[in-house]
Amino acid sequence: MKKKPIVIRKGTMEDLKTFFELYWISSLEHTHYSGMLDSLKPKEKCREYIIDRQQELMKDPNQFFFVAEDGKNIIGIITGHVGERDEARVYKIERIGFIDEICVDPEYRHSGIGNRLLETMLNQLYGEDIDFVGVGVAFKNPAFHFYKSYGFTPEGMWLIQKKKSYKKKKQAKK
Repeated sequence: MKKKPIVIRKGTMEDLKTFFELYWISSLEHTHYSGMLDSLKPKEKCREYIIDRQQELMKDPNQFFFVAEDGKNIIGIITGHVGERDEARVYKIERIGFIDEICVDPEYRHSGIGNRLLETMLNQLYGEDIDFVGVGVAFKNPAFHFYKSYGFTPEGMWLIQKKKSYKKKKQAKK
């Protein structure tokens, strides 16, 4: 039997249930290296919020959503958007592209699906007359090396502090 080709297409409202399932798998995989952050809420509590949020984002012309499909099965998703840099409110520097989420079904990883999704999104974003694209990824995330292979470079770091660490530090100063 002939294998069906993988198709990358724009995501639709009908894809949101599968979008959430892939998003959830990815989220669970990331909890082991972001342990300082709050743990995820139960799946059922998150489902409605995540799907509703993505539904709203799909109405915004600066938001983009693509899926990878193997026949009738969605096996990967990517979302991104064009927006202002965080400090643009102060400096009004420029609009840039952002990669928001990329998730590939674990059975299809290392098969080039992530590459095709990222290339599709990069083509979309750079077609919006921007000069660069950013992505937030923890250095412990295996995707860190995936993005580096595409020429992304670290340009800063987000530091996290637990509230109890702050209290300890304040008490030590007294």
